[in-house]
Amino acid sequence: MLLEEEQSDLHSTGFYEVDYKPKLLTNGCSITLGAELGEETRTFEDGNKYQHCDTDYRNKHRWSTLLAEMLEMEPKNLARGGGSNWRIWRTTQDYLLENSVSLAVIQMTEPSRFQIPISFDFLKRWNPSKITPDFNNWATGGIYGPGTDMGGGYEEYSHWNWGEQHQLNSFMNGDIHESHYKDMGEELTGFFLINDQMHNFFDYMRHVLYLHNMFTYYNIPHLIVDMLEAFTMCSYIKKELEEITNMSEHEALEKMKKIPLHFLETTEEYQGNDRDYLTWFKYVKKSNMSKKFNKLYNAVISLKEYDGHPYRNYFSRGTKAVHPEGNDMYIGEMPGGHPNEQCHKVFAERMYNEIKTRRIL
Repeated sequence: MLLEEEQSDLHSTGFYEVDYKPKLLTNGCSITLGAELGEETRTFEDGNKYQHCDTDYRNKHRWSTLLAEMLEMEPKNLARGGGSNWRIWRTTQDYLLENSVSLAVIQMTEPSRFQIPISFDFLKRWNPSKITPDFNNWATGGIYGPGTDMGGGYEEYSHWNWGEQHQLNSFMNGDIHESHYKDMGEELTGFFLINDQMHNFFDYMRHVLYLHNMFTYYNIPHLIVDMLEAFTMCSYIKKELEEITNMSEHEALEKMKKIPLHFLETTEEYQGNDRDYLTWFKYVKKSNMSKKFNKLYNAVISLKEYDGHPYRNYFSRGTKAVHPEGNDMYIGEMPGGHPNEQCHKVFAERMYNEIKTRRIL
């Protein structure tokens, strides 16, 4: 039997929160990080502007904290701005090797994002700028870097999306000396030329299944949500691959000539090179792309733990599936396009209801 003072220590609030309070693991991109919440533009003495973030405000109002409060759990947020689904899978796996959690909620991001190893060669090519002259400061991600749950933001990979590539291209037309990536421009541009979106969506579904299988292995209840309409895009690709498979190459070509954007997600806008299109349509059939894509699609959509709800409609007036004038789900967005406080509240409420309705907990 415990002494009175031992019982008191065991049930103290601080002791419970540190050692016994259930942990909610969340991961994602800038949306789960809470980007733009608590941010304001400020000016240095030299006139240069920078973005300041009240991280206490951001952490308090982002959906991961709100959901944790509803579930009476302690939030552990691994999200990083600009992070890819590769990063979400990698950092989640690494975290679970050393930490126990009671529930995981994962926000999938835009599938075209990727990661590049931060190697010695990368460091040699990295170029300091006036605003960020220090490599280690750059590597942490600034206000969009992960918080203390990720150990301060230092990772063995750098993170890339279309925004980073736009920055690279804009510097090519401007002051190249201010680009961190001026000495690796050819390699990065080359990657983007062959970084095909259709294959990114193949990998999107594989990442969902990787995460599900990993959580199942660790016996962790989980919910995986489609935040940026990736599964909507998967349905478009699925339809196009099926159509290409079920008609002759010449029939598919004639259809493209009549409707140049008909196979936009699996090919590109028709531009007149018939031989390449005929070769591509034939290869789609021979490689059984449609069959492989359908198997992944059906596996994902059948998961109890996958929520394909169109979350993006809450903070984007126009999406792939909804015209701006017909989006009755829209709530609001921040100046840079991220969800506002009310959206984060709705996210948390929706996720909580799904967790309960699907009997995940």
